[in-house]
Amino acid sequence: MSPAHRRPTRRGLLALGGGLVLAPVSAAVLLTTGRTTPRPSAESPPSRDAPRPLLASAAPPPRPPGWMDGAARKPIAGNFTPEGRTAQRGLILHVQEGEGSLFERFSTPAYRSSAHFWVSQAGEIEQYVSIHDRAWTQRAGNAAWASIETSGFARNPLTGPQVEAVARVYTWGVRVHGWPVEVTDSPEGAGLGTHSMGGAAWGGHACPGTARSAQRAAVMDRVRRALRV
Repeated sequence: MSPAHRRPTRRGLLALGGGLVLAPVSAAVLLTTGRTTPRPSAESPPSRDAPRPLLASAAPPPRPPGWMDGAARKPIAGNFTPEGRTAQRGLILHVQEGEGSLFERFSTPAYRSSAHFWVSQAGEIEQYVSIHDRAWTQRAGNAAWASIETSGFARNPLTGPQVEAVARVYTWGVRVHGWPVEVTDSPEGAGLGTHSMGGAAWGGHACPGTARSAQRAAVMDRVRRALRV
């Protein structure tokens, strides 16, 4: 057989009767250059111009709880401002000038007053308003301060169980909301304060009286022991 009539081989093009015949498909040969065509590798890095996947945005930090574990949760339906807090400066100590739970009183629209917490003389704790909501307790001090009413009268000091209960509430506030472990007598300060320190802007009250105001140091001692600071 003459060279002109040889069959196609894997080398590419052969002359058959003066014409051209394509090589088999499996032959990786370029007709124009004769060079092998590179195939993309599965391991090849992506092009710099290739779009990159969007990163998931960081989730917001969890919101601190507004209700204290260990307190009897008794939410009132009104007499407070939802989401009305603008700061967490600390806790304001009040005296009830009476005895018994304040839930019914604070649930009565005509009274237009409330507090976050109430403590009985036996040390029972009730919470009526979330710490994120503004209780109606000390007028101009409501937005920045939480409030706690204590059963009894200003002429009498807090009972031992009441001191312990107020310390429990304050310890929770330190751990969860960052209240400072200190006593304050200034509306511009932070810590465990009194209703009377706000003067006319807070209603002009002498609450909770000198005897209970003086017991704040004892409350802070218990808070420090609980926190071990």
